Amino acid sequence: MRLKDKVVLVVGAGEHLGRSAPLLFAQEGARVVIAARRQHVLEETADMIRSKGGEVAICVGTAAQREDAERMVQTAVSHFGRLDVLYNNIGGGWVELDKKLHEISEQAYQQIVSSNLTAVYNACCAAIVQFLKQGKGGCIINVVASEHVRRMANPLYAYTKAGIIEMSKNMANDYLDDGIRVNCLAPGLFVYEPVKNPIVSPIPVPLIRRQPKTARQGDPADLAYAGLFLASDEASFITGVCLTVDGGDDVKLTDLVLD
Repeated sequence: MRLKDKVVLVVGAGEHLGRSAPLLFAQEGARVVIAARRQHVLEETADMIRSKGGEVAICVGTAAQREDAERMVQTAVSHFGRLDVLYNNIGGGWVELDKKLHEISEQAYQQIVSSNLTAVYNACCAAIVQFLKQGKGGCIINVVASEHVRRMANPLYAYTKAGIIEMSKNMANDYLDDGIRVNCLAPGLFVYEPVKNPIVSPIPVPLIRRQPKTARQGDPADLAYAGLFLASDEASFITGVCLTVDGGDDVKLTDLVLD
């Protein structure tokens, strides 16, 4: 039980990458709060966690609103007494991808900045206030995007995701003496399908297939296990890093298979 008795808040707990993480964290002993905009998705995830004997609470809202982000943290405190880990799977703005900077609409600009920068900022602020109040440190994990994925999108998406990385590094430095670790996970190209299995297991499929020489896409479990490590005490000496989980795509070890 690598997260036994830890209280973890997962913001952006959707049915894809956002579901695999809380399932695994609960599987590893954490008491989990899951937050997202769609209640029915949260209820499905909560049922999956409870079916394995896990403890979970839900909070419907969007971290793009400061009061919602604060309510998410307070949900953890009211249900489980404290907060130990914030896992920000907040993401959005995958819109107008083929546009150059001057072509991006004002609506898309607002959506991208709100979904990425503003939401992550709000969630981090709310969690840090609670961590400082508790006085026992804490852990923040921000999910961003690999370099390749950022360059596949438009400049604003790349700007906001890269901005989260730099904000996280500064936070790691600012709160080092408070025992708060801040790291990022940068997923590459992942399979985008709802997670249906409540049991999260490592993916045994090898990275590279000989014929043709291609790599599989990421599975939500791949990212969840990376998050599990960063959230655990095994990573107590790690802060201010961005761990890329992309099968070597950024360094072009192989070409990816696109389903």
